[in-house]
Amino acid sequence: MPLNALTPRKLRDRIEARLVELLLSDGFRPGDRLPAERELATLLSVSRGSLRQALVALELDGVVEIRNNSGAYIAPDGLSQAWRRPSGDAPEVPPLDIVLARRMLEPKVARLAATCATDAALATIATSVARFADGGRRYDLRHPEDRGFHVAIAEASGNAAMARLVVALWDMQRGALYERLEDHFSTAAMRDLAIEDHRRISTALAQRDPEASHDAMHAHLDRIHLNLSTSELGPAHSGARPRRSS
Repeated sequence: MPLNALTPRKLRDRIEARLVELLLSDGFRPGDRLPAERELATLLSVSRGSLRQALVALELDGVVEIRNNSGAYIAPDGLSQAWRRPSGDAPEVPPLDIVLARRMLEPKVARLAATCATDAALATIATSVARFADGGRRYDLRHPEDRGFHVAIAEASGNAAMARLVVALWDMQRGALYERLEDHFSTAAMRDLAIEDHRRISTALAQRDPEASHDAMHAHLDRIHLNLSTSELGPAHSGARPRRSS
């Protein structure tokens, strides 16, 4: 992943932001070891001392664990903690504008992915759905597999420009305004339905059905917009019995 050199202004904060960007976009999992200090410092064009200060700050926030004579590793809940940190680069954008932009883009991305995705990419997408639905963490509003699912579909589309746009829109959702809106109005019932939406999208992709993939993604993002703007949940899936939103 290419990283631009940093200027001295607010250096530690900017190193932290770039490290978080790296962790969220390069397929890291809890327990994974970060690249060696020397390699990271070279990527960021900073001294190892400055890098170490940023890593310690991320350790205090629960993002990484630093092990003596071994290196830095993703903490057990590190990706969720990283997701909770505000984006260092994305400007604050009205939350519903972000969702509407995603609704314009991501259904088209899903349509492309249905025809372009490799079998390995489809397996990654299905695994992401399973991890998102696993246990009590399914109600974590900053669950890394939510973002991971959508980014995996974007990458499977074969269109690098669209994939970068999807990542940029997800980074905008790390703004404080979006997170506060989500905290107030995204209920457990909404998360249950969102997970079912992910399953429907994944199934349509696995069947390599472009229109079903497009429509399932559009319905999913319609639901998110409706929920954040009105607290309504939208239509339930066949056989689903969602709780009413509070």
